[in-house]
Amino acid sequence: MGAGAIAVVVLVALAVRSSRPGPRRAAGVVRAAQEGAALTAGVARPTREHLPEVESHIFHVAEATGRVEARRGGQWVLVSRGDVLTQDDVVRTSNGRALLKIGIGTEVELRDRVEVRLDSISRAGASLDLRHGKLVARVGRADSNIVITAANTRTVNDRSAPARFVVLADDRGQVTVAATEGAARFEAAGHAVVVPAGQVTRAQAGQVPADPETIPEEIFLSVTWPTRENRDDDRIPIGGRVDPRSLVRVNGALAEPDANGRFAAAVPVHDGTNPVEVEVEDISGRIRVEKRDVRKIPTRPPELVPVKTELWTP
Repeated sequence: MGAGAIAVVVLVALAVRSSRPGPRRAAGVVRAAQEGAALTAGVARPTREHLPEVESHIFHVAEATGRVEARRGGQWVLVSRGDVLTQDDVVRTSNGRALLKIGIGTEVELRDRVEVRLDSISRAGASLDLRHGKLVARVGRADSNIVITAANTRTVNDRSAPARFVVLADDRGQVTVAATEGAARFEAAGHAVVVPAGQVTRAQAGQVPADPETIPEEIFLSVTWPTRENRDDDRIPIGGRVDPRSLVRVNGALAEPDANGRFAAAVPVHDGTNPVEVEVEDISGRIRVEKRDVRKIPTRPPELVPVKTELWTP
């Protein structure tokens, strides 16, 4: 080994011993040592494809919109695009979404009002505990896997092929699983079912999974609009029915449906015309929207403006 190579190795060793780098820095130190040693030895710099696999134990935050937070040290801190999340982090979204990536082709999308704990993370895959809300998992390689636990259930991709599946956990303890690509295995109360692409299943709290069924072709949405113009209230009621496994937003705010699919919201209005938009997202991620203008009649009497006129006298 030449003097140059020895110097590079010594400098890297001192840097590692004198600090405790986070996951992103640790991977960079390993890569720098490999590339530096190769250059000193007079060989070509290795490409990323030829570098040995290094355990990352991190999720990269590829996207973050709305309010996305992670609980660390007993406090909730904001998460932004470009941040990294590590094992045991608890992440939540509020009227927003986050896209977390690990390895090649493996990612998890957190939808509105999700709370999830990152149980374990490695290049081979990850395990997450979904406490509430809807997430979408995508595994792009057959040798990787994502495990989602929620309310004493377990969902994992079929490792024979790439997969994309959805897990929805509500406040009643019901867990719904749908596959849109490949297949997923859903386990609850000691029983398991395989959910192929285009099908959906669910399990009530403590019960075995229902037989998978085909995801409906049509997105069900029935909105109850106000039947008259509003005069007195600053808020108007908007309600309706959807498939209970859907997400509903009224003017961008979530309106969670009950077990029968009924939802309700109170929309703030001002005098005049108010646009109202109801959006439903089915379990597979498809969206349907209905819009209507709702008018509020002013309750204040019109202001009388004096008009100067000339008095006519005969």
